[in-house]
Amino acid sequence: MNNQKLSKVIDTMRLPLIFLVIIAHLVPFTLQNVNFSPNGNDLYVLFSEMFSHHIAKLSVRCYFLVSGYYFFNKYSGEIISFYKRQCKSRLRTLVRPYIIWNLVMILAIFSKNYIFSKLGWDTDEIFLFHIESDVYRVFWAVPINFPLWFVRDLICMVIISPLILYYIRYFKHIGIIFLGILYMAAIEPDIPGFSMSAIFFFSLGAYFSLEKKDLLLVFNKLKYPALIVMLMFLVYSLSRNGKFGQEHILRIFIVSGVITIFNLFSFMNDKYVFMNRLTGYSSLSFFIYVIHEIYVINWLKGFFYNLPMFQYGWGRLIIYFTIPIVCITICTGLYSLLMKLSPKLLIYSLGGRLPNYNKYQGASEKESQGQGKIPV
Repeated sequence: MNNQKLSKVIDTMRLPLIFLVIIAHLVPFTLQNVNFSPNGNDLYVLFSEMFSHHIAKLSVRCYFLVSGYYFFNKYSGEIISFYKRQCKSRLRTLVRPYIIWNLVMILAIFSKNYIFSKLGWDTDEIFLFHIESDVYRVFWAVPINFPLWFVRDLICMVIISPLILYYIRYFKHIGIIFLGILYMAAIEPDIPGFSMSAIFFFSLGAYFSLEKKDLLLVFNKLKYPALIVMLMFLVYSLSRNGKFGQEHILRIFIVSGVITIFNLFSFMNDKYVFMNRLTGYSSLSFFIYVIHEIYVINWLKGFFYNLPMFQYGWGRLIIYFTIPIVCITICTGLYSLLMKLSPKLLIYSLGGRLPNYNKYQGASEKESQGQGKIPV
């Protein structure tokens, strides 16, 4: 099992997948009817539904899979000491950022609306909603910093990780196939934090780690069937967008899409040296993830959606792909500023995640000089 190559592939995926997370939050959760026509408005609906409600969903599922893989990567057979060690680690990397960035969101909402009320301006509808909500709803059922539902679900996966371990040890690949069937059947536990997306993909990653299977090798063997299924079910899902049974079609697309994402980045890492420049962005990626919903993306949408060009289909399409770029640029600027002003506090709030940019750069320079190969 080539852990070094897999680690590099995963590292280069982090920042591009955050771009998809931003894309996912550009449109409402409601699904629109898709028409396959060259009309500008129809093309905007087609692309926004395809990226925000389909392709963007691959990002979080990849993160769940990666989290499951790394969680069990150093398991040596002693469950109690391993579980204690992992829980202690996840208190730092998951629970601490989860609490801090939900509190930051609360502070931002109350500060903004307090200032607006003092100035006689309208306050947010969500402000009144949160005032009437209890702590459980704001911090857990529907996190006030909404993207943190992913971290919430990861915390739950850590809690039940011994069950996942014994489940995989006993049922092996048959157990994973069963979880995959449950996932694609859209059978969901009605308990916040225990989504089938988290359970299936975290367990899938755990399976590769515990059974010492080469994830990239297995996925590579499936690359052509997975690619064909992904494309077929993407078109099929879009044609059934918002209609009965579409969720099942979407989930088949997601499973095949996750495999394809790993195959794509594995191929690009093998072929292109510039992929080294995408390594070491775990800290920045996590910051963009926790900060972008704290007014950044919503204010950008408010600005761009009020431009005259947004009244036209082609203008909407241009704006749709412009907002994520501007959003990531602003978040990166904030990250750089905070890293200069208070690096220790920022790193603490991000669960100890440190920047380590271009960590394969030295190897790429050697290769370009003919002195060696890039470690994969």
